[in-house]
Amino acid sequence: MPLIVAAGLLAVSAAFSVLKRQRGYFLLTGLSVSLFIYLLFTLIYIAKKGGIGEQMSFVLFVTPGFRGFLQYLQLTLDQLGYGMAIGRFLFPWLFLLTALDQSSTARTYGLVKFAVPTAVLPALSLILYHPMVFLTVAPDETRQHIAVNFSLTWVFLYLILGCVVLLHGMRSTRIRYIRNLELVVRVLLISIAVLFATYAPQDPAQVYLFYRETYMSSLGLWYLNPYLSPAMYLAILLVNSVSLLLSIFSMMSVAKMEWTETQDDIRLERKYDMARTGGGVFMHGIKNQLLANRILCRRLNDALAADTPDLDQVRQCARQLADNTDGMLSHVQELYKSLKSNSLSMRLCSLDDIVSGAVQNLLKKYPAAAAEAPPPCGLTVLADPAHLQSALTNLLINGWEATVSAGRSDPLRVGIHEKNTFIVITVQDNGTGISRYDMKKIFEPFYSSKSSNSNWGMGLYYVRTIVKRHMGSLKVESSYGKGSCFYVFLPKLLPKHNAGKREIKS
Repeated sequence: MPLIVAAGLLAVSAAFSVLKRQRGYFLLTGLSVSLFIYLLFTLIYIAKKGGIGEQMSFVLFVTPGFRGFLQYLQLTLDQLGYGMAIGRFLFPWLFLLTALDQSSTARTYGLVKFAVPTAVLPALSLILYHPMVFLTVAPDETRQHIAVNFSLTWVFLYLILGCVVLLHGMRSTRIRYIRNLELVVRVLLISIAVLFATYAPQDPAQVYLFYRETYMSSLGLWYLNPYLSPAMYLAILLVNSVSLLLSIFSMMSVAKMEWTETQDDIRLERKYDMARTGGGVFMHGIKNQLLANRILCRRLNDALAADTPDLDQVRQCARQLADNTDGMLSHVQELYKSLKSNSLSMRLCSLDDIVSGAVQNLLKKYPAAAAEAPPPCGLTVLADPAHLQSALTNLLINGWEATVSAGRSDPLRVGIHEKNTFIVITVQDNGTGISRYDMKKIFEPFYSSKSSNSNWGMGLYYVRTIVKRHMGSLKVESSYGKGSCFYVFLPKLLPKHNAGKREIKS
């Protein structure tokens, strides 16, 4: 049963390491490899030693055939013990590094500066627990006790520190969407840490000295007792079962989120390719507005040809012509921007300038609009400032139009939140919200829930495309009738680019 969890975690993390090539997945892969190694060699030792009851044999091996396979593997005691030591001393170190990587505090962002000092104890233990070194350095019972207690102490210390970092990171995250994402990963990490801690007291020295020291038999784990009490057996079964279920649930959730996002990218790209090939929707819309303009021109000519021109009618036709022309120019510009989104000029630029420029663009189009801009953050991002500012402007304009449609005048709320590996820009409104049906389609090109004559559904597709080109992602949460919140995730630069900048808590 425990080996099933480790094998599943290894398969999922390795797959996403290849696909995503992100540091977090590489760390998770290393963590799962160390867990698998430790549990494998521990189970081999248990299978070879024997002396466990049938109930415990089911918890550990599931099938008698697997137990027999491990029992008859050809390994020396030194090989068996040192294989166990490698997994036992790498797991807590990698667990702590993974917890620091998942942490949302800026102090733990520089993972490299923690990797070397935290590796000292695992490295010393791996040297000490080499069979030849251990039997030389700890020849008597006193020194053996010291070595065993030393290794067990720092192993559990690292596990506790990792759990504290994970829980503290959750407390410091206030954005609900990010909290939900982080919760899944943290449940996964803590559940496998509990599983590891259940077997961690098994010391490799017990394998080395199996035939040499009688006191080593007292350092065995619960599984060495063939006559467990019902309460003890129930507790052990519960720990293994809960860890198994939580790990499977978390791995499936992570895989589902990653798979869904990848499939959304493919689906939207295909839709856009089809739309770009024909362009029928745009051409049809432009044709309708040109026909409307021709009718207005005829009315205008008729009014001007009269002996006494009706100036009110002339002004009305002129206004309608101007509105239609502005609308066509706006939509053609949206199409042009989306077609040009493959060509970005990336450079280091101020995030404050981009956000303030987007707010100013909103006020130019809607002078009556209200938006609460965030305080200056002093952060620098690698971006195409024109495209990124245009994308944020689209979100602000959509938010204000939704607010007006709902009959409200609440100001839009723009926020900047700094996380460990990314920066989040939030645009929140109290507008009409998005229905469940529309939520599945809002990012599709040429889809709009508004009037098709004035809104051709390219805005959000353009925003999402620009954010993806910036190696980021766009997410949305919405309550129908209450409002929506869009999240723009951008990669965070290395600390040297933001040195001395003020941290913004999320």
